[in-house]
Amino acid sequence: MGTIRFERWYFQTSDAWYHGLAPLDVRLGVVDVRRGFTSGRLSPALADAVGRLAAEMPQQAAIEQIAERFDVKMSVDAYRRNVDNIHRLTSEHSDEQAIEQLILWTAAANQSQGERCVLLQLGRDGVHVPLRPGWKESGCATLSLFDRKGRRLGTIYLGEAPRKDQLFLTRRLDRILKAYFTRLPCEVPVLRYVTDAGALPQSYFKNTLAQMKHPVSGEPLSWSWGVDFFHACEYLTKLGDGLFGSDTNEAHRWAEESRRILRHQDDGVSAVIRRAAQQERRHGLKGKRADFDSGLGYLKKYRPHMDYQQRRAAGEPIGSGITEAGCKVIFNQRFKQSGMRWKRDSMQAIIDLRATHRSGLWKGVWRKILFPEHQLPPINRLLGSKKSLAA
Repeated sequence: MGTIRFERWYFQTSDAWYHGLAPLDVRLGVVDVRRGFTSGRLSPALADAVGRLAAEMPQQAAIEQIAERFDVKMSVDAYRRNVDNIHRLTSEHSDEQAIEQLILWTAAANQSQGERCVLLQLGRDGVHVPLRPGWKESGCATLSLFDRKGRRLGTIYLGEAPRKDQLFLTRRLDRILKAYFTRLPCEVPVLRYVTDAGALPQSYFKNTLAQMKHPVSGEPLSWSWGVDFFHACEYLTKLGDGLFGSDTNEAHRWAEESRRILRHQDDGVSAVIRRAAQQERRHGLKGKRADFDSGLGYLKKYRPHMDYQQRRAAGEPIGSGITEAGCKVIFNQRFKQSGMRWKRDSMQAIIDLRATHRSGLWKGVWRKILFPEHQLPPINRLLGSKKSLAA
């Protein structure tokens, strides 16, 4: 097609602190007049592409792709400024799009055929990232919908750059869940929270999910918490090392059999606890007491949250693999590349863009940006008004 050139009127203000304005630029989406700043003179299509590239690629690779694909050469400062503006625009609509998508998935799940219950599974975990001046823990959360055949219809990813107690992520989850339950036109699905037994995931369940009520009816919402099966298996390995010695064949065999019992036997965690206590009583410990006490204490403490056989029978996941994958896809693949060190604000911008893109929300968010509820009035509105008054 080649280069497209167009002429337009440009209006300037006498105040030196304000930009001028070309009305045609506003209508083409090149300028966002609502915010009072320019988006780097990017067309909506180019801004869309820049946002996607920023979500998926390091800075230099994205700049090279923009130059190669669109013949637009950006400086590093211009690129960062544009990415920041795109993040501001998308962040206005990403949560709303996530709520709408969850409701659509729930409706589709309710119409599916199968013997299982519709399930909303929430997961939350931490992942360390290279923040300046050192490594800090960021937060990742996932919201997944499963239909009556146990198929996962989709997952919403959310993330927060390292901050104390991850309060931003908690408030965002609360806002999305409240709006979801308020607007949901059908029965509330089974609510399941699967995570490891870390301090923040535990605190979120006890202080928020366990006390959550339906925003319309006021009835308590029945969230259940399950400890990730594979994290529990790590403590079975510790138990085996304490009983038979670290990394011995006997320890491996004992841990393997205990994993089978924990996974497939009704109240398998109690059976494993009895099995470990009996082995210690009869034969003593050949490994470290600390390993044995750590493994046994973990199983006893979280016994109520290890009903794996019942959950498998109901067709529910027993592991936090979705959230673990979210940590890998949203954080590890993007933020842990060679030589990377991040500032908190720039990391948060990329987290939000990447989570929106990987959740499948990007097109919906971009439609909301291009076609806002409050459109500009027609160009000839004043002219039409004058004609009608004259008539």
